[in-house]
Amino acid sequence: MDRSAAVAVFASAVLTPLVVSLWAKITPVAGQSEFDGMSAEQLRARNKWLDHAFTALMFVGLAAPIPFLADPDTKPLAPWLIGLAFGNMVVLPSAVIAALTLPKGAVRFREFWRFYEVKWGIGLKGIAWVYGFITLVWVVSLVRLLLGT
Repeated sequence: MDRSAAVAVFASAVLTPLVVSLWAKITPVAGQSEFDGMSAEQLRARNKWLDHAFTALMFVGLAAPIPFLADPDTKPLAPWLIGLAFGNMVVLPSAVIAALTLPKGAVRFREFWRFYEVKWGIGLKGIAWVYGFITLVWVVSLVRLLLGT
């Protein structure tokens, strides 16, 4: 691993917990929800597999554009490919969660997101704002790539 990659890995390992901690302080988890009748263990048991799928899909989404970055002909598109990769980390798993939970009703969809906010300690409003911004970056990047500019 070259020095710049090592620095990037180290920085992300140090900064990620700090960013998540700050994010949680700015947008804390809601005090009450419609799922307060479920224990934390019940909530975890019902949503753990979805969370594992979400996490795996984040890495799949991030890795998907990497082969295109290695192609010298795509160098001018590199910023849009990077935007697509980061956007994929939100859009792909969120779309799969919606596809798996919404057929069982909106309550099941909301249940997963309640689990997610409690797990990370970040309120849904904070998650929605950040994920919404990342989705916007994804849309812009995708459009630019489709247009070839």
